[in-house]
Amino acid sequence: MPDLNTFKLEGTKLVPTNRFNLEPAKPSASFTVAPSVKVADFKVIEHPVIHSINIRPEIILIPLDIYFPLIENDTVINENSTFKDYNNPDITLFFPEIELTPNNNTVFYYENVLDKSGNKSGLLGYVTLKYNIKNKQVSSNQRNIALNLREAILNLKVNGDLVRINGVINTLTKEIQFDLKDEAVKIAYFNLISQIESAKCNIDLFFDFKGYSKYRRNLLFARDISLINTKMAIKSDLVAPKTLSTKANLISSPLLVKAGPAKSMISSKSITEIQRENNIDTSIQAELVKSTFLLKVNKTVGYAVSKEPATSLYKTADGGFIVNPFNLNEDFSQFKQIFVAGINFSKLSIYKSMVQPNTFLLISKMYSLSKDLDTLKPCISTIFHAYEDGVGSSEEISKISFQFAIGPNLSEFDLAKLKIALLNNNFIDGDTTDYFNKVQFLFPNDIEAEYEVSGNYFLQKSDINVDGKHFLFNLSTENLAEASIMINALNNTISQFANINFKHKEIKDTSVIELNIEKTIGEIIAASIDNDLKKIQIKNQSFSSCRLNSILLVYNQNGTYFNSTFFNSFPQLISNDSKVLDSAALNPSSASGNLENVFFDFENIENISSEFNQIVSQSTDYNRYIQIEIKKQAAATSKITVELTVLESGSKFSIERLKSEFSTPILFNFIVKNTGVNSTLISYKTNYFDKNDNLVKSKNEVFDFSTSSKITIIK
Repeated sequence: MPDLNTFKLEGTKLVPTNRFNLEPAKPSASFTVAPSVKVADFKVIEHPVIHSINIRPEIILIPLDIYFPLIENDTVINENSTFKDYNNPDITLFFPEIELTPNNNTVFYYENVLDKSGNKSGLLGYVTLKYNIKNKQVSSNQRNIALNLREAILNLKVNGDLVRINGVINTLTKEIQFDLKDEAVKIAYFNLISQIESAKCNIDLFFDFKGYSKYRRNLLFARDISLINTKMAIKSDLVAPKTLSTKANLISSPLLVKAGPAKSMISSKSITEIQRENNIDTSIQAELVKSTFLLKVNKTVGYAVSKEPATSLYKTADGGFIVNPFNLNEDFSQFKQIFVAGINFSKLSIYKSMVQPNTFLLISKMYSLSKDLDTLKPCISTIFHAYEDGVGSSEEISKISFQFAIGPNLSEFDLAKLKIALLNNNFIDGDTTDYFNKVQFLFPNDIEAEYEVSGNYFLQKSDINVDGKHFLFNLSTENLAEASIMINALNNTISQFANINFKHKEIKDTSVIELNIEKTIGEIIAASIDNDLKKIQIKNQSFSSCRLNSILLVYNQNGTYFNSTFFNSFPQLISNDSKVLDSAALNPSSASGNLENVFFDFENIENISSEFNQIVSQSTDYNRYIQIEIKKQAAATSKITVELTVLESGSKFSIERLKSEFSTPILFNFIVKNTGVNSTLISYKTNYFDKNDNLVKSKNEVFDFSTSSKITIIK
């Protein structure tokens, strides 16, 4: 796994380098991947998206009735743990009690589902409970910690295994409902009435709460000078166009790493200086960071069958029942693959849950680089680990790390269209009213599927961590030539491919990973709906231009409208640009009710390689960027290859360009030791090929990168 103690400066914040701000992880998945905590003993974890440590002072108004626990160590915390309050150490904080009770005198309900001939063809049902957060009695120096229920999971017991059912939570009425179908209905009934403790089902409740914890001082500071010298634009800055950095700076950070002299290395001393410049008293809580934590509460659930139907907690449409209506069949599949008309199998595999209605497992056939939610830049960082704080030599690179996040290549527009296709192909269970909100999509990480990366030397040796539906890769190497190959591929937007193989019980499926900084995924269009004025205001939140292709409108009465022609002549949205759309123009038959949501099919127009001239100027003593430019060639030349050798390190690189690519420059990166005396020569051999791939001629030349940053390939 990535080193949890690696931080870098981003503006005035000390930010963990192994985490990107992705969509929040599901508690059901995230708690199983903590490396030092056994699942059976786990009670509390820190939320996977770690908050930044803001070095700039801020005035935060805290409500008088909110108390923040101070988490002083990494030991496992349970429901009975106590804490000191962050603002007042004289106050002791503890968790309130959690109670579960039947909901409206019902704990289990089911119905038979009939086919077209009126014969029984299946079962639909649910388990329903109420939860209560009951504050404990306190004295004058005691308080309860504020909790918020994030997720509930029903764990059904079968054959020494678990069938997990996601719950639907209503925080207003304090109700939780677990929808079931077919075999899961039977299993839930037998679990609930069982008198054997090990056969009873249980429920995992995940509550989030805010608290403060320490970050460790004995961390490895990551050398990423680009993040110090460059103004970082965050999502909140987008309202003011003048705060945006130039495109060259945005694309070169954090991917392209620059460095100054060794004496400017990041150290505890430099961070202390930043704190002093911002008038921070470093002696007061200087090491504390506010974070979101999860409290996991497990409750065993079981209720005996009543002797009177009128008082039974187990019901059908006819009222309570007191006799066993089921024959349990434990041989069942949790998921069944389905094929939906209009959905290309080469893009998406769909598996329908056989135990929970309207729940579908999606396996995207392509995983791509994700965007950061704050900066909307690719979630990739290249970091030089120069030395450990206070020890080691600052003149020699010890390690280079590549950290990036990938996710399924499925946009919100894709998922919305899939819901419509599921309805049109009769895959929605029960009442289809409000099906847009009833359908749940799961991803391989949500069901704890096993995975394996293969087919790429660089990627398959990475440490991989799971964060929600994303995978976080951490690849570290001390081989400078190996690191340069990866950087060159990324700089020139050459895709790195690998296979990721998923396996879960009866499911085996394969997806392809494509790592390319110009093919990122993530939503970039913000939309604000005004039903009174019949207007939709949209805004391009990315740093690149955007081309809109089509729009899907969703109304409050389940109505949808798709328009693919409106944007045929619509201008591109440049970065931070806003437009107002007329709802009536988008949908002439606007008698569909109030508009609830809109989804856009868009194309993010990224062109990172066009900024090479500015990037090359950011070369350093040990991290060099050289531009290779191919001049106009003879008509017979169809392909050119360039073989380069960095004489100081002996690193060898091969670059190939076809005729159609001659006009696109190549950004070549190599890394040398940061020593006082070294060779600045590159020997390179240029091979020219005709259309039949025959070698026509070769040239051997030597280039001095201390005098120029451009290699020109002539005829």
